Amino acid sequence: MGSEEGGGRPHVRLIHVGALRRILAWVLVAVAGGCGSTGRSVDAVRAYYAYDFAAARSAVREAAEVQDDNVVLNTLRLGAAALADGDQREAERALGKGFEWLSTAGLNADRTTASILLHEGVRIWKGEPFEQALAYSWIASLYAVNGDWENVRAAAANSLFRLTDFGKDRSMEEMSQEAARDDDFLERGYEAVDTNFALGFLLQALASDLSGAPGSDALYDQAMKIDEELEPVIETLRQRDFDTLLIVDFGKGPTKMAHGPDDALVRFAPQDSGSGPIMVTVGGARGLSYPPVCDVNALAQDHRWRNLDDVRHAKSVIGDVLVIGGAGVIAASNHGRHSSETGTLVGAGMILAGIISKAGASADTRYMEFAPQRVYLVPLQLGEPTNVDLRVADGPEPGLVLPWLRPGTREAPRAVYLRLHGRDSVQPAWLSARERRHGNDWSGVRPGDWPWILGGNDVSTPGAQSLRAYQVGGYLREMTEGELLDLYEAEGIALESGAVPVGEQLDDSAWRHVLEGGRALFLPAPDSVGYKRLMYSDHAPYTSRSEILRNALTEIRVGAAPRE
Repeated sequence: MGSEEGGGRPHVRLIHVGALRRILAWVLVAVAGGCGSTGRSVDAVRAYYAYDFAAARSAVREAAEVQDDNVVLNTLRLGAAALADGDQREAERALGKGFEWLSTAGLNADRTTASILLHEGVRIWKGEPFEQALAYSWIASLYAVNGDWENVRAAAANSLFRLTDFGKDRSMEEMSQEAARDDDFLERGYEAVDTNFALGFLLQALASDLSGAPGSDALYDQAMKIDEELEPVIETLRQRDFDTLLIVDFGKGPTKMAHGPDDALVRFAPQDSGSGPIMVTVGGARGLSYPPVCDVNALAQDHRWRNLDDVRHAKSVIGDVLVIGGAGVIAASNHGRHSSETGTLVGAGMILAGIISKAGASADTRYMEFAPQRVYLVPLQLGEPTNVDLRVADGPEPGLVLPWLRPGTREAPRAVYLRLHGRDSVQPAWLSARERRHGNDWSGVRPGDWPWILGGNDVSTPGAQSLRAYQVGGYLREMTEGELLDLYEAEGIALESGAVPVGEQLDDSAWRHVLEGGRALFLPAPDSVGYKRLMYSDHAPYTSRSEILRNALTEIRVGAAPRE
């Protein structure tokens, strides 16, 4: 290894241990630079928990179209944000794709599920088992809002896969050590057990009953075995003693963090916590209380609902042995009367193998940031449109107000999906507002109102019915239905989300409502949080884009006072 100096003794150049560590650390960073990627969108998360679901959708929409290893994660992010925003069109589009990805390759032979999907050579994230179950519950909620109970039943059934049980009270560290000793432990060391996902059983039971499929009683019984405190909710659902169902996701779910040697293990740390009931006031008098049917923090802490990151820990242990052993070989080969080039190369090879193994051991900390901390099912018997106030007992005040909530029927109950945040999120005034600012297809045109794009406050779909209401109020009396439609076409406004007039380019504005500066005029799912934000808030005035609309505005200003 060195030149001959005085006396022919070999010159031994020893590598200082500190320098060796620094070199190894640098190489480890270089090799592992792409490992352990979080795949997170900070902008999307910040917007989502500020109740700006439209901005959250914008932040992930482009990424959801890219078929990389994060395609499932980004697709579910988009679908969850669209569902919360009440955009049924984009929610169905995104969650439908998410369903296809999650169900690709199906379940294992023992009906457990994997967290990684190999597709065309790419390892695609599917999420921890509890995250997959939640995704199926979002899909079921989407169909419930649409009144499609047969598809609710199918989606909920997919959330009831079996779980891998490696033994009660075994820590992840203990299982990792066992995996390092036994190559077959991860494949054969567990028992496939039935799920304890009560939310899935309740949604499937209800959907089975409403769609005429058999087995609802057995499914309700299974939910009761999981949590006896749910008996009042279960019996109300079983007896169909309700005409309205609120599906409420609340709080911020646990965050996923790497820890342990070489960050090879992961843990889920709670962000919001608690198990308080949701308090419901109907018509200003009748007070009701409902416990959560799902605690996501509890699922995340249960190793049966995890994807076994002990594999990575086992790699890390091997990596430590190789790195330390390789350094020892190099040191030994450089001591004594003759240095050993072969020994040095072998040692370097061991170090490199160890570094690569340790790089592969870095935990995957991607997770679904939009997951709730808990879920409520709130069956209500309203009978007629009624004011409904909701507040989570250990959540922020004043809570959510749903003015004049319109019910369904006992035979065809109406479902409403609601996404509410915890105390660390800003609580906008519109959440508790009782006075609607904008007429629409659900509420109807307010007397004396006219279209938003013409300076009024109405965002109903332009057509014979809405035009007649405007004219009764004294506006647009000389305008025909065709002329009204021409104004929207001239402005490039599409009459649904995610669509644009012929010749226009589909971009972010095609999914954003005209009230928020977009080019889409659509009705969000009535009484959703997105509907509440749009219809109970003040917005900046509409800015015209076309000459034809500016001319129409001039005519309205000239005759501003409604003609009798």
